[in-house]
Amino acid sequence: MLVFAKRKLVLLAMPKTGTTALESALAPKADVVMRDPPNLKHATAYRYDTYLRPYFEKCGMTDMKVLCVLRNPVDWLNSWYRYRQRPYVDGKPHSTKDMTFDHFANEYAKDEPAHWAQVGDPAKFVRNGKGDMLVDHLVQYEQMDLLVAFLEDRLGTKITLEKKNVSPKGDLELSRQTYNKLLRKKPQVFEDWVAAKL
Repeated sequence: MLVFAKRKLVLLAMPKTGTTALESALAPKADVVMRDPPNLKHATAYRYDTYLRPYFEKCGMTDMKVLCVLRNPVDWLNSWYRYRQRPYVDGKPHSTKDMTFDHFANEYAKDEPAHWAQVGDPAKFVRNGKGDMLVDHLVQYEQMDLLVAFLEDRLGTKITLEKKNVSPKGDLELSRQTYNKLLRKKPQVFEDWVAAKL
């Protein structure tokens, strides 16, 4: 998470959406940088709204706008699948080494997925428990050029992104049946991504 107090902007860091590259480029310009532990770096909109926003407001940081990047749900899920295929994860409970992407995605769509398919829910990242949107600006990962232009204008600085924390190449195949299951079981995730506009 990056906080730009003077520019009244908070950039949430949803995993697997290019936020490590954004952090690398923008951390020197930020007033607050939350890198560790991961649950602080990747604090959800709910956690920000409930715990951090009230504190920031007491520090004089009012009217802050929250921005979050959303990735195509299938690509986001595939990035998680490939990330968990790294040699470092071999033999660990969340490794996806010996399975297809289709199997991983099918398991993710279950009401109670296995440990290795538990990677969070983008809709829950940007909404509260009642389903209310808590983010002011949603932008698609696939339109990073628009995000960079927005941030350059908002922050008054030139931004050059370098690829960081890229998942290894891997299986991209997803059956129509599994895709339809994802659409049926995770409709809000797809709707939020489609609606993500600056």
